[in-house]
Amino acid sequence: LARPVGGGSARVATNLEDNYLEGRVSGSAGTNRADKEPLVKPRIVFRTRASLATRSAAIVAVMAMGLAACSLVDSPDADSPSSVSPDEGKASAALDAGLEAHAAGDLTGAAVNYKETLKYDPKNQYAFYNLALIDEAAGNYGLAEEKYQAALETDPAYVPALFNLAILRTSRDPEEAIALYRRAVAADRKNAAAWLNLGLLLRAAGQMKEGDKAVLKAIALDPTLQDPSSS
Repeated sequence: LARPVGGGSARVATNLEDNYLEGRVSGSAGTNRADKEPLVKPRIVFRTRASLATRSAAIVAVMAMGLAACSLVDSPDADSPSSVSPDEGKASAALDAGLEAHAAGDLTGAAVNYKETLKYDPKNQYAFYNLALIDEAAGNYGLAEEKYQAALETDPAYVPALFNLAILRTSRDPEEAIALYRRAVAADRKNAAAWLNLGLLLRAAGQMKEGDKAVLKAIALDPTLQDPSSS
């Protein structure tokens, strides 16, 4: 889902940060920026069961009304009854319910279901990630950071959490944001958005040669991206 816009103690807007790739808010999660058109980055809501494919069209239709570049990801072997323990089954059912509520704009209901997921699967990175999105939508950026970090404790190479946490950390700790983007591009060498944001931060840190190289790589991966310094 799209990243939120606005204030909050954990996010301080800067001219530099406004150049980074961000999604747009829509629906109950907030409103679009009126003063600028930020570039769009993917926001990923995950499903865990391939059996939900029959319902994916409805959810995609909801997201398409204002969200850019969302995707649905299935975990392997989740449909095999013999491979699902009772707690795993309850966790999966709760996560499924959370995803449907989230896509429908019911963030309160989604949060309840994601927390139920964590009751049965305390390390479920997808539940932590989607709870972080809900916290961002409410302007609770500090809580969102904690949940992205929790997702990364389960999977240190989980690119969506690395990317979103880097955006939240950019203003307060650009060096940490650089480190997070480095981890993101190490895990996904074709992530153009992460390469671009990494390049912009490196430039801001005075590492122009490496920054230029990262920006060029981003544009090579996605020619629709633009180098802010050339505009």
